[in-house]
Amino acid sequence: MFDIRYKSHHDVKNIIDKKMGRKIVTPFTFNKILKENPITQEGGIYVHTPYCDKICSFCNMNRKQIDNDLNDYTDYLCKEFKKYGEKNYIKEKNITTIFFGGGTPTIYKAHQLEKILSTLRENFNISDNCEFTFETTLHNLTWEKLEIMEKYGVNRISIGIQTFSNRGRKLLNRTYEQEYITNRIKEIRERFKGLICIDIIYNYPDQTDEEIETDAKLACELGVDSVSFYSLMIQEGSQISKDRSENKVIFRYNLARDKELHDKFLDITLSNGYSILEHTKITNGKDEYRYIKNVNSSSDLIAIGVGAGGRVSNYEFFHLNKLITFYAYDNELKFRVKKLSGILQYKKINLSEIKELAKESYDKIYHILKDFEKKGLIVLTDDTMEYTLDGVFWGNSITATLVESMIDNK
Repeated sequence: MFDIRYKSHHDVKNIIDKKMGRKIVTPFTFNKILKENPITQEGGIYVHTPYCDKICSFCNMNRKQIDNDLNDYTDYLCKEFKKYGEKNYIKEKNITTIFFGGGTPTIYKAHQLEKILSTLRENFNISDNCEFTFETTLHNLTWEKLEIMEKYGVNRISIGIQTFSNRGRKLLNRTYEQEYITNRIKEIRERFKGLICIDIIYNYPDQTDEEIETDAKLACELGVDSVSFYSLMIQEGSQISKDRSENKVIFRYNLARDKELHDKFLDITLSNGYSILEHTKITNGKDEYRYIKNVNSSSDLIAIGVGAGGRVSNYEFFHLNKLITFYAYDNELKFRVKKLSGILQYKKINLSEIKELAKESYDKIYHILKDFEKKGLIVLTDDTMEYTLDGVFWGNSITATLVESMIDNK
């Protein structure tokens, strides 16, 4: 029924770029926009730290193992904060979400972290109710660092747990075992006033029913505010990919098993009071995850740091390194296609939103939606489209089908 390559949101983005191409623009063109006034007041900031002190076996992200004390990179980030903070477009922005990703953003020493956060505060207009997230590992998050983060407004941490299984953690090259992890999360809950979110990876080699059920039950028992859960994708360049090619790890992807594990995780968490926020995120209702809402809505996101990507108006930009940044312009159609892809990440969508974005393609898209409804993947009312649980699993395949239809109907 579906092409399994379309399961990730990243794949949907690749489809859009492949079918619609990229219009590369010059730094001069982009900087002209930064001299103007913004159309909308709200915006976000994404800061990338491309360093870890330990590389997960599944990771091929824009990061490398730390080989220095990061003073140079700390100074670089602070200079970038000042540079962007002086731009008229950004001066007028009210920053409502900040996300420090990586890599491991808590890898900095305490004094470096304080310098980064104080400089950030000095150079941007940050709203009082800003959602301020730091990704972290447990072994990098000291109590001193956590106090500094809270001092400067961090109110949401995302911990890369991946699995509570000792066997699984060894396979994924994670630090610490289950008992330590659960106790540490409990301690963080006592000391930290903000939201605690975790990442869980499922369908790693030979994962058992007991392992996925334990992951789901412990997440519920610990009362984490949200869980991002992803099927393990063996990416070229990752250690687990190299191990598989050398027959050190046996992993044959099985779609039926992937869905079985996915459904087991959701069955347990949803029956314990969690709800689906988007295809790969469940929440207890406290976590709104405003950062991903910013990304999905193609809103302004100021990207800072090597490996960071963001958007200003209809322009996307990506910092390849400290000296080179790529800029691309989205025409009106491509912008609407991306926004359609974004709203389709949520479990329930107003049909009026789809119609507004699809325009002349809406009748064709609605016909496809009716077909998905017959297959039991969505439920349509006069006003809404809502994924069933089967539809959540196939959500990005559905999104890819609708996006391709809209592009081909141009």
